[in-house]
Amino acid sequence: MFVDFDLSNYYRLLHPRPVAVITSTCHSGKVNAMACSWFTPVSEDPPTVAVVIDEEAYTSQCIEESKEFVINILPAELINKIWTAGSASGRKVDKISKMNVTLVKCRKLSTYAIGESIGVIESTLIERIYVSGSKIFIGKVVATYVKEGTTGNYGWDLTKVSIPLHGWGKLFYILDNKSRYAYAR
Repeated sequence: MFVDFDLSNYYRLLHPRPVAVITSTCHSGKVNAMACSWFTPVSEDPPTVAVVIDEEAYTSQCIEESKEFVINILPAELINKIWTAGSASGRKVDKISKMNVTLVKCRKLSTYAIGESIGVIESTLIERIYVSGSKIFIGKVVATYVKEGTTGNYGWDLTKVSIPLHGWGKLFYILDNKSRYAYAR
């Protein structure tokens, strides 16, 4: 039997979700970081992704100005750094310094990726859609790279790398070599 679930929290039924850190460069030249679990592939050809960000967020402003963004996938061991990226506004805090991460120049963009990432997706902004206080930024993927030995034919090799899933707030789940998974037949 079904029971009602709080409609205002409907999105929690779609969690846990992979979590990433979005980096972008703002007009001042400052590199900003934001934790994000609302991102998704949109198309394979051309390779396209979307990230959903509150329209008032500093990251939203930075992407609007620079027309580019980076999806950084960090390993589960860096959950506290991911939490730091999502717990304050970049308008008030230098989150890169607070996270104590290394910036590396992107391969195709003018901004930076996080050196501790296990995977990086560089994207140029091609469209934005406004929806009830959020902006959906759609980006053409121009470069992708991973730490050697972390992926297999079907994506992440969970016997070799741990990736975090965001539950909600400070709750994270860890997928690692102890995680159970199976292939559908």
